[in-house]
Amino acid sequence: MNIVKFLINKMPSYKAKAIILRTYKLGESDKIVKMYSGRDGIISAVAKGSRRIRSKFGGRLALFNLVDLEIASGKNLDIIIQAEILKSFKNISLDFYKFIFCELISEVILKTQSSGSEPSPSLFKLIYVCINEIDNLEIEDIKSLKKAACFFGAKFLKIIGYSPLLDVCCRCSIKMDDLYSFHKHKILFSIRYGGIVCGKCANNLKNKMVLTASSYRFLYDLFNNKLEDFRDIEVSSSVIKKIYKLIENYITYHTDCSIDSFKYLNKIAI
Repeated sequence: MNIVKFLINKMPSYKAKAIILRTYKLGESDKIVKMYSGRDGIISAVAKGSRRIRSKFGGRLALFNLVDLEIASGKNLDIIIQAEILKSFKNISLDFYKFIFCELISEVILKTQSSGSEPSPSLFKLIYVCINEIDNLEIEDIKSLKKAACFFGAKFLKIIGYSPLLDVCCRCSIKMDDLYSFHKHKILFSIRYGGIVCGKCANNLKNKMVLTASSYRFLYDLFNNKLEDFRDIEVSSSVIKKIYKLIENYITYHTDCSIDSFKYLNKIAI
């Protein structure tokens, strides 16, 4: 047994079930793996020798895999001792667009959650459910990918406590009419103030958005429906595009994070 293995075996260890969100090269043969666990939150750990051809990890530490880990607690970075695949999403690497939207999910999590912050089993479940959904979509189905991204964004905001107000004015708290019913009235929405606004409050409000009844219904369903119910909702590409942009801007504004994946998707006109 070499000195490195000896020292690792002497370290206290813990087990974790986590989803791999990002990897970075370290030295000639190692890599740093960033993951999210429902019990531990963000985990950063070194996988020693994992970039070697005959690494014991093989493809187990590939992006977006759900893995069962044994990890040694280190002073600066933890060290992955063992890894077993619980679920791999093989279709993601075969589709550029699927990969980019999973990268978006990973970046939002990594930019908004930090090591040592309170772990969230709900957030872990959301990541898994959305990556699994993307994996099962048809190849290059941009409409369904953006719909899944909308679902992730809405549930993410709900979990972290930034849900917009959708049935009362976000400025004066007046109860609005039954907006979920189809009607001809315009519905006004403010990203800055966090929800819909009544006509009076909107008079001097800059940068308000106008939602149609169908756009509002889609937005409402995003925050209130489970995936199995939401999946079968028929919605036009134009509505998905509008609400996707709303959620993109809402996440960026309220988390105060610059999300490169959003910028890249805009750049390639997706």
